[in-house]
Amino acid sequence: MGGWTEGYVGGIDYIRAIYRDWSPALLCFALTLRGWRPPEALRRGSFTMAEPGCGHGLTTALLAGAHPAARFEAMDFNPSHIAGVRRLAADAGLSNAAFLEDSFAEYARRDGPMLDAVALHGVWSWVSAENRAILLDTLRRRLAPGGVVFLSYNALPGTFAHMPLRRLLVERCAEGSGPLPDRIAHAVEFAARMAAQGGGWFANTEGVVERIEQLRHKSPNYIAHEYLNGDWTAFYHADVARDLMAAKLEFAGAAVPMEQLDDLTLSAAQQALAAEASDPARAETLRDVMTNRSFRRDLFVKGGERLSPAERRALLGETRFTLLVAVDDLPEVASTPAGRLPFPRSLYRPLGEALAEGPQRLDALLARPALAAQGDAALLRALALLTSLSLAAPALPEDGFDGRKASCDRFNAMVLDRHRFGDTPGQLASPLLGAGVPVSRIEALFLLAARLGEEPAAFAWRHLSTDGIVLGRDGERCEGDDANRAELTRRHATFLQRRLPLLEALGVV
Repeated sequence: MGGWTEGYVGGIDYIRAIYRDWSPALLCFALTLRGWRPPEALRRGSFTMAEPGCGHGLTTALLAGAHPAARFEAMDFNPSHIAGVRRLAADAGLSNAAFLEDSFAEYARRDGPMLDAVALHGVWSWVSAENRAILLDTLRRRLAPGGVVFLSYNALPGTFAHMPLRRLLVERCAEGSGPLPDRIAHAVEFAARMAAQGGGWFANTEGVVERIEQLRHKSPNYIAHEYLNGDWTAFYHADVARDLMAAKLEFAGAAVPMEQLDDLTLSAAQQALAAEASDPARAETLRDVMTNRSFRRDLFVKGGERLSPAERRALLGETRFTLLVAVDDLPEVASTPAGRLPFPRSLYRPLGEALAEGPQRLDALLARPALAAQGDAALLRALALLTSLSLAAPALPEDGFDGRKASCDRFNAMVLDRHRFGDTPGQLASPLLGAGVPVSRIEALFLLAARLGEEPAAFAWRHLSTDGIVLGRDGERCEGDDANRAELTRRHATFLQRRLPLLEALGVV
């Protein structure tokens, strides 16, 4: 953990993942919902966005494919991460994104355009105080007035309970020898053996046994970067907010819309206690204490403008929403961080049916009698919940769709072809959302077969069987080529009926 890694775990890549949290349409909705004016450049689609500490850079690459009129820069000091995403960008013809092999200090010394949005996912908790200071200076100098920062980090007090587990994993990995993935596996098993003995911290810490069991099913790449960095810090929100004030940044609200709804997690009495704090940062920290929050996804603005109630209502009324699942797949009850929430059929069924017709403005939804009867507040709350649970999403304006569609088609052609050999990037770019739509490897192979004029089941099985993958059905393993091709034929029929129409509606095919 020395040398160029500056205490950050080296020798093992981070997980390959795409995150929707800082897609422009979602950023604009979250800010507007909270009463802030979104950056005009984000609304127009001609913004400049940066992602310091981008890992494999897949989120920035997908956003660049979905927003051809925008400019992107992403950096990571791991050369294997940057080499991979540069090849992906070249294959997709992304001319509007730069991927830099830089440390934070090297990145800070570069000249570049003013930034409308910056995404810092997780790195705030994983880097040293010196590197956090460098990031703050970069934000101070390069974030444009009115710009927004997405910042996620390990939060206190919820993270307190699992600090001993991290220490245990670090110590066991340091004592072992051999490849790091093997040492991680042995460390997790050692923790499981200790937990099985009970007593002490294990007996008095709720959820620790479940956390260890979850780790047994996580990749070593995830565990290494989440737990083993030399610098690993959890923060109270108030301390983060005070640090960011040095870059003229003000807390704007939760990036996840449903996390802006206090009544989902706090009783009326708890809300009153939080309201007693005169400082917003202290009030937010009180909420974390009362909910025992362990991870935060926050938005900060630089010189942000507050919307009047009329302006907020007008911007929300113009916002378009679309469905991400079939109407019949909308749940009656959803599991959320706040517990199980009922989705009343009287509201969610007509809302789902309206959104299934295509993107709908909030004002247009409220013009429908069945939804108007529910009231503005109930409908907006429903959209916030659906959006937060990836059952619906805010959609981009119609202007610029054709250009976005052409760019997304190029990006998606590359993504589909890569699924011959694996299951990443695992998302296709939607010109409607300006964000990604998850697809399984099998779905991607079905789509690729259609492009190539191949029989879908045989095509998919040819690639899956090469990788030693065997399918199953109803808990039983499919034995032999014929059984696997028959299962793929069945799945393809379901795909054509339920999944393909949605992908077409979102513009990804």
